[in-house]
Amino acid sequence: MLRALRVLGVILGGPLVYDPVKADQVVALEFDAQGRYLEAKIYPFNEQDLPRYLYKNAKGSNPPTLTPTLLLNRTSIQKSLKNARNAYRKLRDLNPSLPDLELTNEALWPVMADHIAQVIEGLRKRERVLLTVRIDGQWMGEREDIRQALLAKFREEGRESVALGTCAICGEEKEVSGDISPFKFYTIDKPGYVVGGFDKTLAYKAFPLCYDCRDLIQRGRQHVEANLTFAFAPSIRYLLIPDFIFGAEAVRRDVMDILIEDREQRQQRLHTLSRQEVRRITADEEDILDLLSQERDVMTFHFLFMSRQQSREAIDLYVQDVYPSRLRALLQAKSTVDRILRLPREDGTWREYDFTYTILYRFFSKADPNKRNPDLLRHFYDLVDRTFRVAPVSTRYLIPFLMLQIRHDVVTPDRRDQGLYRWTILDALAALLFVQLTTQKEVLMSDQNPTTLEDFLNSLPALDSDLKKGLFLLGALTERLLRVQSQERGNAPFWKSLKSLKMTETDLKGLLPKVRNKLQEYDRFRGGEDMLFQKASAYFAQSPSPWRMSVDELNFYFALGMGLFPKVAQFIYTKKEEVEA
Repeated sequence: MLRALRVLGVILGGPLVYDPVKADQVVALEFDAQGRYLEAKIYPFNEQDLPRYLYKNAKGSNPPTLTPTLLLNRTSIQKSLKNARNAYRKLRDLNPSLPDLELTNEALWPVMADHIAQVIEGLRKRERVLLTVRIDGQWMGEREDIRQALLAKFREEGRESVALGTCAICGEEKEVSGDISPFKFYTIDKPGYVVGGFDKTLAYKAFPLCYDCRDLIQRGRQHVEANLTFAFAPSIRYLLIPDFIFGAEAVRRDVMDILIEDREQRQQRLHTLSRQEVRRITADEEDILDLLSQERDVMTFHFLFMSRQQSREAIDLYVQDVYPSRLRALLQAKSTVDRILRLPREDGTWREYDFTYTILYRFFSKADPNKRNPDLLRHFYDLVDRTFRVAPVSTRYLIPFLMLQIRHDVVTPDRRDQGLYRWTILDALAALLFVQLTTQKEVLMSDQNPTTLEDFLNSLPALDSDLKKGLFLLGALTERLLRVQSQERGNAPFWKSLKSLKMTETDLKGLLPKVRNKLQEYDRFRGGEDMLFQKASAYFAQSPSPWRMSVDELNFYFALGMGLFPKVAQFIYTKKEEVEA
């Protein structure tokens, strides 16, 4: 990953000595070539001029920036002048040939503050103002002496761990440090990170990194964070780091542009590529994985999921070396799930389904949806990792999590009465199918366009046994009864017989005749219902007894039948019969 970021830093043109900043106006204190203060001028802020402003954040120190360019404190201008003075003084300590600006003369600060107040007078309170200095008509970034002083400032970091050694990234023998890691999940102030205990002078032996590589990696990281950071699922973002294993020239130009252009430019490009044709597999509207999946396997991608708490960084998941062909496989699995779960409407059209990793997050983030904070994220990250690496996952592991959410919906009156549990069941099946399709090397799929109920049952990889098919059909028949009761009575008292979907084998075997009898009472046990009853009975008769399934599994396959009743209905009813979809 670090090598990939270094390569990206080289492709982008080398180290970046400034940080991005947003402002509305720029106020420059003008000095002549000898450093004498002249006046304050105001300029409109232009993002293209960021290299000239030379704004650079300091890491947890005072002043807040490494150069005298900072966001103006409009209520305390002299405080900003003091910070600018301190930053410039530190640069001049590194390069005494820099002009001795009168910025260091505190006696002039009231005058400068008055001039600044005059030029910003009339600006709205919410407008951000960037304060900087210009020397002899030149911006900070236009002066080589200041740029060199700033680069020297960068080299002050990690001096306690400096030694002559071989850089772990470029392999060259040069000055390296063990305390300049570009990521804060690597530190040398905790046991286990430092060779030789807490002796910083020996830390370079654990992770020797030269300053040139550090600067290039930071450049690559800065670009990735600004332009290649995407939402994966609610509250979860990831960094997409490209790795050009055969060199950047082997990658198609349009793909290369997508990776190295600024986000705004990329959006313009994507807009021209007809966004309607781009498939999304994450929660991000700007998801570019579909476009990248079209590349040959001449590059890979690293997916880095990090969490931050103040200055601390921690890796939640790191998926490395994902080829474009793997992205294609994931998107193909998504397309299959979307096709299977689209539902017919009464007017003959289809309600489309759109699977993303947000569906997985829903089932594998919280044990209780009413909880404020996620408590199952380690399961979510593990599943994501397995879908990327084609690592098998047992359905017995998945189903208890899926049933947690399904049961929540059927015991919550509002969600049950509004029929929201049906969508939760569909999502649960989508999650199961996607994991099956992406973690098993071969998943049996029969007819993609089934015309009979039998073909439809065989087309669902989740229903790979007679017992599962029988439970599924029993669930569909029960859903039919619940809908009939809702239509006839305005409520569905039969829910009580379902025991919050915690039915045992005995309960389910007794449920089949109960459902038939109830439908007969409503005079709705007709041809379609009889077909479901007969087929469910036949599948149960063919299943070995006792049923070797947990309660969660039994009720999950039963629930699938409830959620997919509209699919079943298209095979058991004629067009003339009225069926609520």
